[in-house]
Amino acid sequence: MTVQEMKIAGDDLTTRDINRKIKDGLNNEIRRFEIESNAELDSIVVGIREEAEFILNGKFGDFIGALNHGPRIEINGKTGRYVGNNMTAGEIVVHGDADDGVGFGTYNGTIVVHGDAGDGIGQLNKGGIIIIDGDIGDLAGLYMLSGDLIITGDSGEDTGDWIIGGNIYVGGDFDGGTNTRIVEMEDSDIRKLAALFEHYSIEASPDEFKKIQRKEIRPFYG
Repeated sequence: MTVQEMKIAGDDLTTRDINRKIKDGLNNEIRRFEIESNAELDSIVVGIREEAEFILNGKFGDFIGALNHGPRIEINGKTGRYVGNNMTAGEIVVHGDADDGVGFGTYNGTIVVHGDAGDGIGQLNKGGIIIIDGDIGDLAGLYMLSGDLIITGDSGEDTGDWIIGGNIYVGGDFDGGTNTRIVEMEDSDIRKLAALFEHYSIEASPDEFKKIQRKEIRPFYG
């Protein structure tokens, strides 16, 4: 069956314009959208529950792909803060840099950034896989509960600060935060990273990564 497609383009379009066209398209069984904009609009492609594909070309603002459950988003260009905020399922792949807060509060799904990102990556991650193929800023994985945060480059200060669960893998340099410890990479970790790197065309050697986990199960109460 041929998948119906919709192209949405124009820097004069507002966030409401674009999201309304998407909603109308989904109601008419369109499952592939190509969106072109350089207006750096916030909150594009949010709250989508259907399995659909979105290709975004240009420059985009904050909260792209927030609160989604199912769609796949590919962003060819820079995106702002909190891409994939609180998503519960689906996939986001960014071919460019991202700002602060990638994957904040993510419940499930996968976010991949082929570029650098800012501060606060993967904060309050509850089960998602977040991969940054580049360098990031400070406070990655703050209060992280579950899931995997993978950084192929350098991470900043207080990486994993107050981490409660999940795994943080760093290929470069980093400064660990409160309640973190470095643990030995197991064969299952190396196989997991190798499979993800092959799937997302990331050139990195899994056996050179450091693995960070929590030190105490109840860091706040002793």
